Amino acid sequence: MLELKDFYLLPQCDALLRRLCGAGPGLVLVSGLEAQTASAGFLPSGRATIFRILMREMMERSQRGEVLVVARRKDAVRLPRTLRRRVAFELAQSAEEYVERIEFAVQSRPRLLVVDELADPPTMIAALDAARRGLWVLSQMDTVFRGATLVYDLLQGDLEPDHLEGLSWLVSVQRLPTLCPHCKQAVFPGEEPLRLVRQRYPHLQLESGATFYDAHGCERCEYSGRLGDVTAFDLFDAAGQPVQTLRTRTSELPLEQYVGWLAEAGQLPLDDLLQLETDQLRRTYYLLTGSQEALAQSNRALRQKVAELDSAYRVLQHHTQALVSMQEMNQALITTTDLHDLAFRVCRHTSELCGADRAVLYFRRDDRIARVLASHGWDRDRLPDEVPAADLQLPEPGGSHDPQPFDGWPPGIPPRHADVEGVYLYAGLRVPLVTQDGPVGLLVVHATQQKRFEPGDVALLRSFANQAALALQRAGLIQQLQAKIAALQAAQAELAQKERMERELELARQVQQSALPRAVPRVPGYRFAMRNEPARQVGGDFYDLVALDEDTFALTIADVSDKGMGAALYMALSRSLLLCEARLSRKPYDVLRSVNQLLLELGEPNMFVTIFYALVDRATGRMTYIRAGHDRPLLFRGDDVQELDGRGMALGLLPAHEFEMAEEEVRLQPGDRLVLYTDGLTDAVAPDGAMYDRYQFVDFLRANAHLPPDPLCDAAFTALDAYRGGAPREDDMTMLVIDVFPSGPEAAAE
Repeated sequence: MLELKDFYLLPQCDALLRRLCGAGPGLVLVSGLEAQTASAGFLPSGRATIFRILMREMMERSQRGEVLVVARRKDAVRLPRTLRRRVAFELAQSAEEYVERIEFAVQSRPRLLVVDELADPPTMIAALDAARRGLWVLSQMDTVFRGATLVYDLLQGDLEPDHLEGLSWLVSVQRLPTLCPHCKQAVFPGEEPLRLVRQRYPHLQLESGATFYDAHGCERCEYSGRLGDVTAFDLFDAAGQPVQTLRTRTSELPLEQYVGWLAEAGQLPLDDLLQLETDQLRRTYYLLTGSQEALAQSNRALRQKVAELDSAYRVLQHHTQALVSMQEMNQALITTTDLHDLAFRVCRHTSELCGADRAVLYFRRDDRIARVLASHGWDRDRLPDEVPAADLQLPEPGGSHDPQPFDGWPPGIPPRHADVEGVYLYAGLRVPLVTQDGPVGLLVVHATQQKRFEPGDVALLRSFANQAALALQRAGLIQQLQAKIAALQAAQAELAQKERMERELELARQVQQSALPRAVPRVPGYRFAMRNEPARQVGGDFYDLVALDEDTFALTIADVSDKGMGAALYMALSRSLLLCEARLSRKPYDVLRSVNQLLLELGEPNMFVTIFYALVDRATGRMTYIRAGHDRPLLFRGDDVQELDGRGMALGLLPAHEFEMAEEEVRLQPGDRLVLYTDGLTDAVAPDGAMYDRYQFVDFLRANAHLPPDPLCDAAFTALDAYRGGAPREDDMTMLVIDVFPSGPEAAAE
């Protein structure tokens, strides 16, 4: 039987796992991403296996006490026979049932509570509350996050900080393909990769002079260089820690440290450590696209089900009508609820009752209009859809509603000679359709084969008309009710969808704004101001200021080719890729070339991003930059203004062999002001259609050159809002201002 020590290869895990398995009350959460990213070339994490083994070892370390398992199925956990007798199951299917079973566990006080999955906020909250109330809880969840980032992700949902007081340990697992033992060889990576590792993971502990390995492939590994796999762990101890520190706390054993030790042990190449965060980003991306595809599949299945139900309804309706047509006429009038079908039956059955071969049924819609619902024997092209209600000459309340002889033409049908009509209208009857609530309509019948209607036929027709009036009234009310219900359901569905979309957009806006820099970095000799306002709740502009080291900082501003949710996702991807690549190279050309290639591989087709990216040497003021299709920045020096030119193409459009760009250089001097912006500031349109162009923007900046950076940004956005005359923005607006000061004490004061 597998044990935990069969999965970890490093002795550094022993003490931590012993602490974990012997922990007291609290929630032990096992996390990892399973099959969602298998198609992207990643291995499933193996989380479920670690979860089962951890449960068994926790039970073995605690020799007494009952274990309560809340799960969908009993096979969710597998235990040896010696431990099964200590386990009781509470099966649950929905989130509500999970919460009920967990609350029951709090009352029964088992030694260990096991929840097979935490798939929704209510279950997570219930499990944490049980842990806060003194239970030892073990559970698992499917996620790409680990350690402090998992804590942060939990707090972005419905969890409050107090809930995390019940958190004990976070155990994150991830499987990685190992080097082929048959063809791996020692390699000497040189100083640059090790420097990058130390720069990216300053807390990483690697032995000085350690030997690393790589594999170029052989027949046994099918020339992939990889054979087998190994499980990597991230162990985060949250027990007894202040909740406010959990989001910034480092794991007791971070995943990157574990991978680094595996690299020293010859299990993995050093490149796996360097690519660890990029792989995590790709896992996150494929998890998102997988969720979108699952949603699309669910929608397709739902539409197919609706089509099947609609088809079944039409078949059922057809069979019902066929059955009703075989019943007695009176039964048909009682059971039929379709207004038009009922009117057609009334007209058709009239000939059977009294020998009439022509009939028209008028249904009074209101006091002004009556509808022609059905006819029998008349050419439908000669019948109007509606007639004035006064033409029906319906009886007043309390008046007689007996059938009356009628020698005219039905209302709305122009009379014509019998030679043209082809028949004589020998006899006619006006049959009012009246209920206790008043007139419903009128039935006009004619006979072309007989001179008059027999009194018995007229009496039968009157009785039939009374039943028909009640049936028509009932059918009309049902039709009105169904129409109102359908309209109400449609309005409710539309409102629910609108509220859901607004909530999702608001959450997306919060996530997007949190991704932008929250604080302006302090760089001696420089002062910064930044402002961003999307045209919609989420946008496609972004900016960044990153201190790469003590002497160099990077600045960027970018504009995605669209607006809304699609642009926001593309913006998040572009900014993440740019941050990763900026820390790997000090050459703007190499950074943007790599970002362009990754956007082609990971981004949406037909989308692109324009970027101005620059590296600034703080001491000398030398700025090396690339303008990749973005608006020209403005450099103000004294009374002069210079547009920073440069050759470059937008990212995400063309492959490397067609992609062109060039690095430019300019030296920033004390007193300079550099203004970066997106085209939302120069494309504003006034109510009269006039466009606020770049020249007006430059004039505005000159006129307000005395303002510090922050007030300058506020003034620019206020002026543009006034120029639009209160009209909504058509494009995202972003502005970044950098002032350069002399070095020395004066700069420090700034």
